[in-house]
Amino acid sequence: MASKDHPLRLGRQAEYFRNEGRELDIVFLQEVWTPEYVKLLSDAGADAGLTHITTFDGGVFGAGLMLMSRYPITDMAFRTYSVKGEPGALEGEAMAGKGIGYARVVLPSGAAVHLFNTHTHANWVHSVKADEQLPDVKVPTDSFAPFRTAHMLDAVAFMKPIVDAAAAAGELVFAGGDWNVPCDNLEACLLQSLLPCLKDSWQAAGHAPLDPEGNTCGCPTNVYTGSIIGGYVPERIDFIWTNARVLCCEAVLRRMPGTELNYSDHHAVEVTAACKVATQQTNKNGGRMTSVKASATMPTSESPSAEPSSKIGGSRAAAVHAEATTTSYMPPAYSVEPGTASGLPGPVAEARVSPAASFGSKDGTRANPSIASPRGPLPGPEDPGHPARRARLLHLARRQLQDGLAAAALRLKGFKSRGWLSAAVSVVALGVVYYGIMANTDHWAKRLCAGVSALALVGSTTYGLYMVPMSCMDTASRRGLEQLGRMADVWLRVAEEEAEAAGAGPAQGKNVAVAGKSA
Repeated sequence: MASKDHPLRLGRQAEYFRNEGRELDIVFLQEVWTPEYVKLLSDAGADAGLTHITTFDGGVFGAGLMLMSRYPITDMAFRTYSVKGEPGALEGEAMAGKGIGYARVVLPSGAAVHLFNTHTHANWVHSVKADEQLPDVKVPTDSFAPFRTAHMLDAVAFMKPIVDAAAAAGELVFAGGDWNVPCDNLEACLLQSLLPCLKDSWQAAGHAPLDPEGNTCGCPTNVYTGSIIGGYVPERIDFIWTNARVLCCEAVLRRMPGTELNYSDHHAVEVTAACKVATQQTNKNGGRMTSVKASATMPTSESPSAEPSSKIGGSRAAAVHAEATTTSYMPPAYSVEPGTASGLPGPVAEARVSPAASFGSKDGTRANPSIASPRGPLPGPEDPGHPARRARLLHLARRQLQDGLAAAALRLKGFKSRGWLSAAVSVVALGVVYYGIMANTDHWAKRLCAGVSALALVGSTTYGLYMVPMSCMDTASRRGLEQLGRMADVWLRVAEEEAEAAGAGPAQGKNVAVAGKSA
């Protein structure tokens, strides 16, 4: 209902994917709300070879998440966020089924790629303040901030086991979507700290974190900027987080050719990444295959073979382009046990991201010293994954959740009070209507009072019944916030123990982190 020019825009988006989709491997989409547009975009993607398509759904309005892949999807899952939004708010977030979707795809070489697609709670106010201990972290102060923090913690909890296992196995991860937070806000810093192996593709490509060229939302040149409640602030809130080597990242899908309109109120993000993946060699004695661990370093002239370049794309505002190169060699003293998966013909079921891979600019150097090296944590607490910094961020997150709990308790109290007031009005109105029916007099005042009371009875009863689901939704929000708080407490305890083991207590760690970031 709030979307403008959607038939034209979605038609042009389908045209874009039908033509340009031949250069993409994965497309993440958000806010694909209707089956009509799911089919429109699916047909366009299939025409471009993006034949493996799935949606992630939940809630009353749905999640609006869609993923198109050139390669087979072998596993998938979806987690609806346990905290929705403020019940009764005009934005309707509480009625949407927002969450995070997961899909595992396998490239022709056998390399496994783990994909996450999400759309978190919108930021309608954009009010922030710098943290006292971490001045590089902007802490949101709007009333919706607890929901965004809750969504980020929920997303991390869902991603963490998969991402950690993928990192240990050297497999690729891409997490794209509309995250609705800038890179220096608490929510994004939480993700960077809790999942330090994932990097912001924009920064990993060598761009400054707040370079306005990377802004995806609120751009003055976008005709849909400020066209809905709350307005916009120019910022980069659409990300693709990855552990791959990023070659290029840019904002695309801006203005539709031949028109003065934009594809969306958000621009897309396109990322080009590269890695070497495992291939197999046939043993002359019996055709057994040997898998070779891959390297995420750039291909060299010594690479004997290479797959066609591949791209991973995403949208409502996210797109990724990925290049994969293969190596085929037999390492010394490497054997395969008969009967194992890697000893059988067929594609290798594993890929490796080399621990020596370098992130940053196209020449392989780290463009931003605040980006952690994949070789391990940086020596100082400026590393996003430093336990003292992580502990401080989790303290801030807990404070946000507590603010959300206090607000939910206040709303719940208001819902109950209004519910009892509606019940009282309904009883009085019912009594007046009954009197109007039973009284012997037929005076016009009796008829007027009975009519007004009948209307009041209907209105108060309807409003009282409306308070019931609102109270239930707020109770569910409160429980969700409490559960996320318990989870954050566990992470916080672990971070504090790690900080103490590293020789700095939590308070010392916070101060050192400030000094490190300032330096």
